Amino acid sequence: MTRQLIAYVHVDGVPYGPDDKVPAKIAERIGAHAWTNGDEQVEVSTPTGGGDGLKSEAPPRTGRGSGIEAWLAFAEQHDVGTDSDMTRDDVIAACEAAGVIEPDQPKE
Repeated sequence: MTRQLIAYVHVDGVPYGPDDKVPAKIAERIGAHAWTNGDEQVEVSTPTGGGDGLKSEAPPRTGRGSGIEAWLAFAEQHDVGTDSDMTRDDVIAACEAAGVIEPDQPKE
């Protein structure tokens, strides 16, 4: 019996999906609710940057989980071009420019 993810999850900013082989050390960190035993048919929506597919949620802009790795993985999922010279803020700006996320609104 093999376990299979029922949806996409991010661990340390790295996305894992139903068709991915998840390393044992990573699998230990994913809750039981995210797995199926592989015998059941699972309907999975692949995150995409447009169309009728589901978009994965953007990482937070500040605080835990807001690092450049998370933003690079998010940008890659949504086909937003990045390069090695970009900072986290550059990646966020590129996602905004591509229309993948809304521009950050200053708090009043």
